[in-house]
Amino acid sequence: MVAPHAPLDEGRPNMPTPQLRLVRLLAGAAARAPGRIAFSSPPTDMATTWSSQPLTVEAAEGHVRRLASFLQHLPLERGGPLGILLPNGPEACITILAALQAGYSPCLLPLGWRGDELAAAVKAANVPAIITLDRLGEVRPAELACATAANYLGLRFICSYGSDIPDGVIGLDAALEDQVVREFEELGPIGPPAPSPGLITFERGPQAFVPILRPEATLIAASLPLVFAARLGSDSRIISLLPPDDLGGLASGLVAALSADCPLTMQALFDGDALVRDLALDPPATLVAPGWIEDLLAEAGLLDQAELTCVLVHKAPVELPRGKQHAARVVDVLTISEMALLAVARAGAGSMLKLGPFGALAPGGVPLLEVVADENGMLKARGAATGCTVLGAGDPQSVAHAPDGEWRELPYGVSLEDGLLRTIEPR
Repeated sequence: MVAPHAPLDEGRPNMPTPQLRLVRLLAGAAARAPGRIAFSSPPTDMATTWSSQPLTVEAAEGHVRRLASFLQHLPLERGGPLGILLPNGPEACITILAALQAGYSPCLLPLGWRGDELAAAVKAANVPAIITLDRLGEVRPAELACATAANYLGLRFICSYGSDIPDGVIGLDAALEDQVVREFEELGPIGPPAPSPGLITFERGPQAFVPILRPEATLIAASLPLVFAARLGSDSRIISLLPPDDLGGLASGLVAALSADCPLTMQALFDGDALVRDLALDPPATLVAPGWIEDLLAEAGLLDQAELTCVLVHKAPVELPRGKQHAARVVDVLTISEMALLAVARAGAGSMLKLGPFGALAPGGVPLLEVVADENGMLKARGAATGCTVLGAGDPQSVAHAPDGEWRELPYGVSLEDGLLRTIEPR
């Protein structure tokens, strides 16, 4: 039994340790309040029968355990990547956590990528298996994964939620039925899985996709400036419009909800009716949205609600907003590459992000995150929240983490206005 962990907002500063894992945060929530909602999504977005209703933390933990048991029996290398090609919803959260529990590295593949982009990313990260779903509107992700496998022999297994799956694809709905799970349990464990090395996301380089491996502890550390700036805690609830497929989407959704011990609702970006309904519920919500949608949210009147907190996630390169003030409390989040995540509450008409330290001090006096610019305006970062590794082709197990105090160069330059960040551009 995994020992429960308290929410990370109790007794600040609470620095993540290498032993702290996302599944342990879920287990801690299940031990404290098993009936609390963990993950939910509007019914139209559901892809599996077991997520047609909001999942409690107890039910979510059970699904994670069942799926992890199945995944452990796939003939895959422990610690290696496991591709996840899923939309924003409970299925993605459960699958990410189950892959970690089984000892794999979830490799997060955005559904919006073209076939050639998906193939390039799968090859760059040496992905041997993908978990996806049969359909999402007019999109057929399982068929896209099959087309990728036809052009990359290293992709050996495709598993899919849903009933309308192509030949040769493993149906996860059937694999997770009670009888099948009992048969796996009768086979017995194949040995306890080693802890996952972390999660893999991608940085789009000038000529290729670059896989970035981030250990769970540093992902939790990366989310803490956002958790603190948005004042998230066990009395909060998060509504996220961002899929958990990059640093910004992960840290502001799944990881923030587990760290703050609060429910997470995931919605499609343009499902306005469902969003309005969810925002009207109690307690007041924290809405997570891409930064470019700020004007649309304002035009719809959603940012006129003083009880709402809106987290706007910007991704470099970007020109940060100015001259925009709302009744809602706004937190601006900026992700620079897949290495650094800055978060500050807006105190005036526009982003208040600036260079310097973010969050509490880690052991040894190093900030959780510190971002500075050199004399040429090039950015660099250090701290526990920056711990990640650029994976080289053909060597996905190479994990040589830089010390927390070591500066990491970021491929971006910055322009300032009155000491505040305004433009972040690649250089």
